[in-house]
Amino acid sequence: MSLDIHLEADERLSITTISTTLSELGARDRNSDGHTVEGIFESGLIVSAACELDDHTLYTEDTKGMDFPVAIRCYIRIKGPEPEGFSALGDLERFVKHLATKTDANLVVSFQYESALYWRNSDGLHTV
Repeated sequence: MSLDIHLEADERLSITTISTTLSELGARDRNSDGHTVEGIFESGLIVSAACELDDHTLYTEDTKGMDFPVAIRCYIRIKGPEPEGFSALGDLERFVKHLATKTDANLVVSFQYESALYWRNSDGLHTV
């Protein structure tokens, strides 16, 4: 079983910021070319981010009242089962919280583009 989670953010979030965050949190197999980056956590959490060049639509249904052109999309996958002693959801939370300290970008993290799990607006980071 796997879970698909999506992060959509405005132009204030950069691939460099995502890459730095992944590195600081110990993600491995990190590849970055300036337009894309990927990191894999010991828990099995995979984060793949790309600059959005063509489609700036915010796809998350639960936007928490925000409307912004999407400049960065992260595809986050949780593959189970987790190795003993690791938590993919814990790594997701650490990633989002650490990322939110590095940017003032509006962002929404949603489960399959439906339910918002985290969102950041001018009031800061929020969670359900």
